[in-house]
This record gives sequence, C-alpha cells and structure tokens, in this order.
Amino acid sequence: MMRILPKTSVIRLFDPWRSPLCTCPIKYTINPYTGCAHACLYCYARSYIKDFIKPRPKLDLAKRFIRDLLKIPTNSLMELSASSDPYTPQELRLQLTRSLLKLILRYRKGSIRVLIVTKSDIVLRDVDIIKELRSTVAITITTLNSDLAKVLEPNAPDPHRRLEAVRILSNYGIPVVVRVDPIIPFVNDSVDELKELIDKVSEAGVVQIISSTYKAKPDSLRRLMKALPKVSNKLRDAYLIYGTKIHGSIYLDRTVRLGYMTVIKQLSEKQGLAFTTCREGLQHLNTPGIYCDGSTFTYKEEIMAPGAGFEPARG
Repeated sequence: MMRILPKTSVIRLFDPWRSPLCTCPIKYTINPYTGCAHACLYCYARSYIKDFIKPRPKLDLAKRFIRDLLKIPTNSLMELSASSDPYTPQELRLQLTRSLLKLILRYRKGSIRVLIVTKSDIVLRDVDIIKELRSTVAITITTLNSDLAKVLEPNAPDPHRRLEAVRILSNYGIPVVVRVDPIIPFVNDSVDELKELIDKVSEAGVVQIISSTYKAKPDSLRRLMKALPKVSNKLRDAYLIYGTKIHGSIYLDRTVRLGYMTVIKQLSEKQGLAFTTCREGLQHLNTPGIYCDGSTFTYKEEIMAPGAGFEPARG
C-alpha cells in the first residue's frame, strides 16, 4: 500500500469522503481548477463547493505541483480530475491541464500512471503529450440525444463531439473508457438508447464501460425536477419516497439500481467490453481483474485492446 504523502500542497490522495461503496484503487488526484463551467444539473460537487460553475484556476499551480510530484512513489496513479473537469472551457485559454501533463512528462515519464476524466473533446488538443504518458482517458457520455444533453449538461460539448474524441484517441493507441453515468430514471434510461450509445462507443474503440445511477442531493434533485417537469413527480417519488440515504446521498432502491446496471453490463459484454460500476455496492457485476475507474489500462500494453486480458460473459 502506498504511504500517505507528507505535507502536500495540491496533489491529494483520492478519498471520496471514506465512502464504503468506493472500490477505486489507491490513487492521487489533482484539480487544476476549483469548479467546472459545464454546469451539469446532476453534479454532486455543486453541493459543497461555492460558485462551482464559475471555475477558478489554482494559484501558483506549477511550482506547487512540481514539489508534490517529486514526492509521489514510483508507479503511482494520478487522476485529473476528481472534483472538476480538467478540460473545463477555460482550459483552452489558460492551459493549466496541459502544463501539468508537460510536467509529468518532464519529471516522471514512465514512473507515474495518468487517468484523465473529462466530458470535453478539448482533450484532443493534448494528444501529443497523452500518447507519451502511461495514460488512459475516461470520457463521460450520458446520452447521445443532443437535446437532452443540452438540458442535463448545458455547457458541456455535444455528446457526438465526445464520441468522435473517443474514436480519435483510440486511433492514436490511447486506451479510452466511457462513463455512461449517471443513469437518471425516466430521463436517460431507455434500453434502446443505451444500446445505441454502447454500440457506437464500442465501434469507436472504447475498452471499458463504467456506469452508475444518479445519486441525489437536495439541490441537484431540485434542479432536475425544475428542468424536467414532465418527470418531476416520478423523480421525487423514486428518490424521496422509495429511495435510500447512503453515505450522504439518496440512492435509488437497490433492486432498481441492480436492474439498470445488469442491463448495461449485458450490453457492454455483448460488445466484448469490460464493465464496472461506480459506488453502487454491486461489485459482483464488475469484470474480474478490471479496476472500476478504468485505470487498469494504464498498466501494460497487452490489455489495451478491446476484449483483451479478460473473458466477459456473453449474453
């Protein structure tokens, strides 16, 4: 087990509030920005970070990052980012994420594994650096319905741009996983639409599907109910009447969550893809030997091809 870093400034050990449902491997995380401009209605981080949708760059970031970076043990995993998007729109101008990737390449190439988590095709700008690192890119695609995506994720790039980013990154030999989450009941849970999404990302070269259901916070549930009045009563009932509070969030009933995740697992495995859930307490659905966050593919080249290194069940 990795030792806890002493007196770090901007790099932190990933610790999602000591959630008993988190199955992530030990990893470090860096958020170049405080907040994110995508303004996703369901975002959990908006519940506890003030002015979250007005992202601010971390001050004196490069100097602080270098000091921390040199302390991290060899073969550590670093995630960009856990509580914001490293490719929030301001990144085009400020290039903080690009500067951090350059520093990893300069000081720790080959000795640090990198997991990039984003909703943005801006990540393509940095493919020259990413392909030199031991990296995997996780791209969130909640739905392929552009109109619905504009409601749920007002300032994020269109999902078809993200799908094209999956294809381009994969063509460069960079392992890409897709996060199909959150699944929101009565909103983006159509089996036909989920099948189309998974089929298309599979065709684009993705190696793993990660999925989870929406975990409600009072503020995010209010936003969703206001934005989606046709299903607002159903959402209210699903969470406030039939839901269960787990570790600070309101979860759907376990049977409902199991149903959603089982369907997505089956759709994924029919395409030969690894599948994992995220903070669902349903680890038995996960593909054996595959980390839930997609970081498995930062380890060795022989498991980077779709379907390699594991034997998914066939539906």
